[in-house]
Order: sequence, then C-alpha cells, then structure tokens
Amino acid sequence: MAEICVIGGTRFFGKLLVRRLLDEGHRVTLVTRGRTADPFGPAVRRLTADVGRPGELAAAVAGERFDAVVHQACYTPAAALDACTAFGERAGRFVLTSSMEVYNTDTFRHRTPAPPLSAFAREDELRPEEYAYDTDLPWHDLDFVGRNYGEGKRQAEAALVRHAEVPVTVARVAHVLAATDDFTGRLRFHLDRARAGEPVTAHARPGRTSLVHAPDVAGFLARAATTGLPGVVNVASPDTADVYDVCAAVERATGKATTVVEKDDPAGDPALSPYSCPADFGMDAGRALALGVDLAPIARWLPEIARIAAESDKPETTETTETTQKPGKPGKPEESA
Repeated sequence: MAEICVIGGTRFFGKLLVRRLLDEGHRVTLVTRGRTADPFGPAVRRLTADVGRPGELAAAVAGERFDAVVHQACYTPAAALDACTAFGERAGRFVLTSSMEVYNTDTFRHRTPAPPLSAFAREDELRPEEYAYDTDLPWHDLDFVGRNYGEGKRQAEAALVRHAEVPVTVARVAHVLAATDDFTGRLRFHLDRARAGEPVTAHARPGRTSLVHAPDVAGFLARAATTGLPGVVNVASPDTADVYDVCAAVERATGKATTVVEKDDPAGDPALSPYSCPADFGMDAGRALALGVDLAPIARWLPEIARIAAESDKPETTETTETTQKPGKPGKPEESA
C-alpha cells in the first residue's frame, strides 16, 4: 500500500486515476482548490491549495510525506519549481501529466526554437533536461498561460526534471477520449452535429493524429506512481486516426451520416473538428509499448465509446448553457485541475 498525492483528480481521467489507486488499495490524498466536488467520500484525504499561487502548495503539504505525487495541474515552470520546493525529498517520485502539445512546432514562440521533430515524435526528440525555461515570462497571467499552453508544459517539464529531488516521470498524453464525463466536449461536438445533420469542417487533406482512451491514461499514471517508470513516456494508442475515423465511429453510433467539408483555411470556422490537423501530428508510442504499458488500439475502443456516448448524451438545444462551451482544440489541457 502506497501513500499517493494527486494534485487535481476531480474530473475526467483524474477521477479514473484516483478510483484506480483506491481499488488497488493505496491511500490517496487529493490537493485541489476545493471548488469541484469529487465522488470519493471518506475514501480520500483532502488538502486545499491553489497551485497557481506561490507558497500555497507548500503550506498545504507541510510535514506530509508521500511515496509519489501525481501532478495533474502543472502548466508552468513556476508551478513546477513551487512543487519541487513544497515536497523536496518527501515526494518519493513525481509523475507529471504533460501533453502531446509539447511537440507542436507552432507553439515554440519564445527564445528556444523548435528542434527537428517527426510527424509522430519520439520522446528523445525533445529532452526536458536540455530545454530552457524562463520564470520571468508572465506565467501569473492566466490568459498568457492559456495562449502558451504548449510552451508552458515544455518549460514545466524542464524545470521539474532539473530541480526535483526525487525521480521524475513525464507522461506526454495524446488527445484523450472517454464515453462519459469528458469536459472537453470534443466527442459531443461530433455527436451533436451528426444528430442535427450539420457538416463538419476539416483541413484540406487532413492529417492523422494520436488519441488515447481515458482508462489507459489512468492506468499508466497509476503504474508510474506505484512502480515507477523512467523518464519521458508518450502515452498514446499505438495506431492513429483522423477526422474521418471519428466521424465514421459517430455515424455507426448514431445511424446518422456526417458530411466532412475540407477547406484550405478553416481557421475560425465553428464547424471545424477538434480532431482535424493540417498535417500529420502525433506521437510514437513505441517506448511505452516496450515498457509493457497497456495501450489499446483506437480501432478497439473508439466505436464503443462513441456508442456509449450516443446512448447517454442527450442532444443539446439552443436553450442549454452547455452550448456556450466550445469543444477543446487539439492539444489543450485534458488533465484534471
């Protein structure tokens, strides 16, 4: 039985992670801002801290000792350094939930240029220990953090790997899908358009990308926290998909065909699929598979989660407040906060 601290863990695959850890018999402490209810009742301990505010995490975990800390809400180098200070050697190991967006060459906007990256990048093409971070950038500005999500994650990786007093696992996570409880709204976007008979926009000759099933992400994070997995690991299904694959799964689930309209410049189009890429963009999952990580092929789970989502998700109307939530763009944060 291990003592695991999960920073975040109140939504999406963060909840799956906590449930898995509890089912395996581990003791879990959640650190959150205290704004989002969780379903775990007395099964978990709870500490309150806003990790975006310097010093709050250190105050919350003062005197605590854990076998592992899974950081689901680390978006900046400042937050990474704050976590290093807060836990010191009392963390056992760190597991950082990062993102495929770190490989997006369009997001290298500051002093470090993008290195040569494959369309389906390997971990060693972007090494955190060699990447520069800059705490003088305005990471306190949430708008800046949102606009620079990929850069923030790269710099968070770099700061944590350099300064943590314990071993670090960096989980670079692909676009995560789940049948239910998916706050990103990406799959629901496709379901709603299919039901309404509305077309989906895609880039001209859209590229393929990496996806991963939410339970597989939770499984990886739990394994990394409890048994240790070294270094950086791409967490993605071994196969790839494009917007046509997603639409086909939704069509089978709803019985309604979706027309895909390709455009040379679809920027700003509200019908643009969140799974459309202008070119191939994803991750090579070879290292994870070599480590024995359980990552199911997309072809195995996508049709099933589309079916479950179609059965459980009611069509939206213009009166529901949910329509004000735009589906997440590829690479935006999917971890719990």
